[in-house]
Amino acid sequence: MSFWQAAPAHNAMTADPRTLAGEALAAALREARARTRAWTFDLSDAQWQVPRQAGVNLTAWELAHVAWFGEFWVLRGPHTVDAQGHVQAQRPAAIAGPDALFDSARLSHIARWSAPLPTRAELGERLDAQLDACLRALAQADGSDDSLYFHRLALFHEDMHCEAFAWLRATLGYAAPAGVALPRIVETPPIAMPAARVDIGWPRERPGFAFDNEGEAHAVDLAAYEIDATPVSAGSYARFVDAGGYDDPALWPGEAGTWRAAQPRRHPARWRRADDGWEARWFDQWRPLDPRQPVIHLSAWEAEAYARWAGRRLPTAAEWEHAAQSQLGFAWGGSVWEWTADPFAPYPGFEPGPYRDYSAPWFGDHRELRGGAFATHARLHDVRYRNFFQPGRHDVFAGFRTAALP
Repeated sequence: MSFWQAAPAHNAMTADPRTLAGEALAAALREARARTRAWTFDLSDAQWQVPRQAGVNLTAWELAHVAWFGEFWVLRGPHTVDAQGHVQAQRPAAIAGPDALFDSARLSHIARWSAPLPTRAELGERLDAQLDACLRALAQADGSDDSLYFHRLALFHEDMHCEAFAWLRATLGYAAPAGVALPRIVETPPIAMPAARVDIGWPRERPGFAFDNEGEAHAVDLAAYEIDATPVSAGSYARFVDAGGYDDPALWPGEAGTWRAAQPRRHPARWRRADDGWEARWFDQWRPLDPRQPVIHLSAWEAEAYARWAGRRLPTAAEWEHAAQSQLGFAWGGSVWEWTADPFAPYPGFEPGPYRDYSAPWFGDHRELRGGAFATHARLHDVRYRNFFQPGRHDVFAGFRTAALP
């Protein structure tokens, strides 16, 4: 029996997405752009007027940024770093500038609401022109990993922003994008993993694309551990809530307690009581809580409180990666991102990539997540991929699984 009642998204790709090249890469770029447009241009002009708040961007700014990013990295090199640490391109913007407005490292989040932005029609033209120009450049590439690096970077970057459009829609109560659904899970017994010395991260000699935070690959010694075969279900989490888990200070130590004190609720943010039980908000709808779906829209603090209540803990990122590589019935991808116990930190020997602001600014105050959500493109589902958010965020599509205490 499958762990998912919808196929795991990480099994949906037959070719390694990190080695896409030639027409396959061009097709992926076209498909990513079609998905981006489908998840944004169906919204009304009024829905594009996103209220200023943390965690989301104005739709028009984010679309302009996607076009800017593709042109900046694929078409405008070579790149250098100025005295302020900003990456500069040798060639000026011809399609999707200026840098001062659409480079996320140059324009603060709050300033994006007062920036002059293209109209919907202008954005459509800009997105088309940028993609066409990048595809022409791709056709001239020699097919080496070096020549394809920025094309692949632009592809994965757009996939990430497309998921951000999905959580924007969920945050603001807009309709879900067409075709997305949260699968049900079949909970099975935890998996016992023996002690092992395991290789974590992306090996330098491995061909294809790697994000800078995936290197350097390194060995980690793991003691024997037990880990859940699936993410925690909504039904299991409901038992924690009903048992008063949000009211027990012992389950919320330190920073978690500070976070909990600021929350005017005794349950997940997107749950509410109904006459016959819990309801959960799914984009623009309130639905009866499905106990067989993975619990979603939780902070790391909420995940840890549940784990303490259950007499367990969150797995480390290395344990998660090792278990996912084991193929011993470890179901992941296509449901929720999964909080781990680890802060997002550089691996030994880390070197920032050309896109210097991808990882390094976020080390230390962000928490590492693994896996991939229902709205994450299958291309991003890789056992080595490290996602990262601040631990108090619950707007993203995050859940968790647990591991046994030592």
